[in-house]
Amino acid sequence: MRLIPLVAIVSIAFAAGCAAPDQAKDTVTPDATTSATPARSATPTSDPGPAGRPMGKIGADQVGKVSPVPAFKGFGEHWGIEIQATGERSHKVELTWGSGSEKASGTVDYKGQPADAPDSLIVLSGELATKQGAKPMVVEISRKDCTDDGDGAHQHGVQVTVDGLPQMRGCGDLAMY
Repeated sequence: MRLIPLVAIVSIAFAAGCAAPDQAKDTVTPDATTSATPARSATPTSDPGPAGRPMGKIGADQVGKVSPVPAFKGFGEHWGIEIQATGERSHKVELTWGSGSEKASGTVDYKGQPADAPDSLIVLSGELATKQGAKPMVVEISRKDCTDDGDGAHQHGVQVTVDGLPQMRGCGDLAMY
């Protein structure tokens, strides 16, 4: 009959463990064995974040300070571009054209929203390191529906202008935060 007190103790311990306040599982407490850097959240981007704000958007306090382009892939007839953020406003660019026969890398920066541009336009500018040397480059990403040659739907249009190359227009997809 000593089994009943043991079951009662285990039940109380279990209930106490269940009633303990939840701690954030996606943060790291700094100590001598860990880094002070928090781990990435496992929360899907569709779930609301702090204060009900969607996780797929940048906060109002980040507008103009952080580029709205964390990553982008675009393409058109015989060309393609990949953009990857490397800092708050800077990006690495890989451009392929001439049906893949020409490739070049470069950097572009987000300098904020141009005063005369619509809110749906994102402008990145910088340089592309080509075989002929560094060339000025401008990438314009428009938030608008775009259909590629294969009838694929995309949420963005893209226009790439590089000195000495024909202007490139096509569709693309912007990664979300």
